[in-house]
Amino acid sequence: MTSDAPRTQGPDPDGPPTEVLLRPERSRYEILVGGRLAGIAAFTEIDGVTVFTHTVVQDEFEGQGYASAMVDGAIADVVARGGRFAAICPYVRHWLTKFHQHDAALAPLPTAVAGGRLLD
Repeated sequence: MTSDAPRTQGPDPDGPPTEVLLRPERSRYEILVGGRLAGIAAFTEIDGVTVFTHTVVQDEFEGQGYASAMVDGAIADVVARGGRFAAICPYVRHWLTKFHQHDAALAPLPTAVAGGRLLD
């Protein structure tokens, strides 16, 4: 995904258009709703695995499905680029228990994460 990715429909078909963008210079994905930053999904790359570390959705966008749309779009982008992913973010880990379309690309936590060094 790039900054000129096509707009996609958000969780509400009658709502404003949304887009999920990869911002590698910030190590995060962003979701824009009607052109406004609504949330981020932060990640780090470890041993070739994209590890999702934290998600945040701004208060005014909470409870409307934007976090789920952002995580789905971010993981879909990782998979489309031939990558694998893992998560330490509680939201992403919970999301993965409900949605399984990307399970084939789910990787074990890299040793640096599993050993706790990422969190030190």
